[in-house]
Amino acid sequence: MKKFTLFVAIALAFNSFAQSVKEEKITYTYTKLPSHPVQPKPTAYTSSVTAAYEEENQKLMGQYEADKAQAEADYQRDLADLPNKQKAADDKYEREMNAWNEKSTASKIIEKQVLNENNKPVRDNVPQPYRRNVPMPAMKTAYDNNSLASTYLFIDGLQKGAANALNYAVTLQGFESTPAKVLSEVKQEVTRKDGVSTTRNVTYYHIEFTYRHPMSFRVTNAINQEIYAAAPAEFTEFKLYKGAATKTQPSTDISAVVKQMEDKCLQENLKAINHMVNDRIGFERTEKTFDLYFVKSKNESHNDILDAFNAANLGFKMLGTNEAQGSMKLNEAIDIWNKALEESDIANKKARIDKDITVAIYFNLLEAYYALRNTTAADEILKTMGRMDISNRDKKQLEAYEQSYIDLKLRMAANGL
Repeated sequence: MKKFTLFVAIALAFNSFAQSVKEEKITYTYTKLPSHPVQPKPTAYTSSVTAAYEEENQKLMGQYEADKAQAEADYQRDLADLPNKQKAADDKYEREMNAWNEKSTASKIIEKQVLNENNKPVRDNVPQPYRRNVPMPAMKTAYDNNSLASTYLFIDGLQKGAANALNYAVTLQGFESTPAKVLSEVKQEVTRKDGVSTTRNVTYYHIEFTYRHPMSFRVTNAINQEIYAAAPAEFTEFKLYKGAATKTQPSTDISAVVKQMEDKCLQENLKAINHMVNDRIGFERTEKTFDLYFVKSKNESHNDILDAFNAANLGFKMLGTNEAQGSMKLNEAIDIWNKALEESDIANKKARIDKDITVAIYFNLLEAYYALRNTTAADEILKTMGRMDISNRDKKQLEAYEQSYIDLKLRMAANGL
């Protein structure tokens, strides 16, 4: 009986802190400081899109309209002249028939049978006039530039307005694509029938073409001084489109696919430019996803860690809409985590706050301090974790936080914080 009682006591002691660390992916929005803030800080901006090829498009369209007008004029002239040509052909035929009829029968027989000539007149064919086809020139797509600017070009932290504003302009060079190619590939396929496997070669076909849409951008202040400008080199590199493989040769009429890739490329490049501008001079609203840790235990011994998780979860999600309230909830979670760390015993696997939970809390704190820009408190955690023996996975996560804090400190210094 004593042995049984001792066993139960040991089991209860072990299970009192039976626990496992769990995580949940959290996505939140925070304001990222500019890496090169404009001083003094502007309050407004204007944005615009222009196409460098618009003038060339206008020239091509002008020539097209002129060629169409000339083709119509030629057709109307030929149409008006048709009766004259028809009469001339009729008069000629009549003269030649009269001359033919004046020949003797003997002469006609000699020409036909002896000389093998048939000189009987034939009426000239007068062709009907036709409109010359003028093909539409290959022009680059014209967009609603104002709509593009209002949809894709904005500077976070600033309002749209003209007074003392930054001028944010993007120039489109035009979409380009190479002619489509139909490529083939032979693959081996195995079929099985009546217990017998058969291998045969099957030819698959797919379409490939390359495309690009070069662009450039320029941001200037109210007196036209350049603040930031670039023509991203990656936009000049051709990307590859590879269609789905089929067993039948696809049509080479891929105008719909090309148009789809043109729209996709335009949107992706404008979004990339807007990120570059906001990362450098805007107060970019940035989404971040990370793992927020909590503890699952068989009893209520870690309710405080769960309370901190719930407070932090709410705080992170509130940052994008109500920064003050979000910060308050995060600080509430931080207080709970720091109090729990007072019990940390990384050498004791049976401790309530053992090594795994300690590491989890540290990572939670690093994310919370990052969102609150508390680099001083974060530095202490980074140093402490740097001295700990942690898993390779945790080391990689720690290195990522170290890089994030280096970037944050540089941005805070640039903004005088």
